Amino acid sequence: MCLAGCGNPEKNDPAKTPVREKLIGEWNNLSIKISMNSKNNSDSNELLEVDRPVWEQTLKIKPIRTFFRADSSWNAAHYNLKDSLVYNPSGKWWFENDKLIMMQNFPSLDTTAYDLDIKNDTATFEVNVDWDRDGKKDDVYFGKQRKVNR
Repeated sequence: MCLAGCGNPEKNDPAKTPVREKLIGEWNNLSIKISMNSKNNSDSNELLEVDRPVWEQTLKIKPIRTFFRADSSWNAAHYNLKDSLVYNPSGKWWFENDKLIMMQNFPSLDTTAYDLDIKNDTATFEVNVDWDRDGKKDDVYFGKQRKVNR
């Protein structure tokens, strides 16, 4: 017989919740930091840092709303400053080793492997990308997002 105190203590401990379960829900951007190495194949480097207070002014869009669903689908809704949906990439997500794999199948095919860290309702995503579109994934993207909906 089990009275008060019985049960699975890990079930209520957020630190023990599998990262997959923590990721499911809606996430909104708080900040991004992009280190562009050899910008446009030159000798110069550039750093772009945007946090929430200047997000709209700098990027001319609302903070991105990214949805991770239990069926392993995702989409990242980009709204302009007039609240019109202007870009909405989507695809499938899963974990491989310690990486979050996001396969984009719309509007184009791409697969990216992120380093992901979730603490409470804040997640950080880090990955090498081709931000400056010079043909090399040599730019470091570091994004911070807050979970707003489960």
